[in-house]
Amino acid sequence: MSDTASTAPADALALLPLPSRLRLLTSEQLRGADCVWCYETVDAATAVDLGGQTGTIDGVADSHWFPRACPACVGKQARKALNVHVGSCEQCVDDPGRCAESRALRELTFR
Repeated sequence: MSDTASTAPADALALLPLPSRLRLLTSEQLRGADCVWCYETVDAATAVDLGGQTGTIDGVADSHWFPRACPACVGKQARKALNVHVGSCEQCVDDPGRCAESRALRELTFR
């Protein structure tokens, strides 16, 4: 395992789309014990912390949840986000190497 959990830049992780239908997540996913995307159990050594979030859970608005992910899903979601980003970013059309978001997402895909 790489040291993804400790070195993934927070600003790049913020570019990853989190699940929007919180009612479909398990309690383990909401508290960060399982990967928010694939249900794999994660721990302090393997988890990529996606930062504390708020949303409506069980009808309660502004509920706190703590998504974490496995490194494989972070890479997969970063690739998806990168594909969407480069299709809508004028800087990426001109010179993708100059786009900070593109660079950050590319870095996540290789971790």
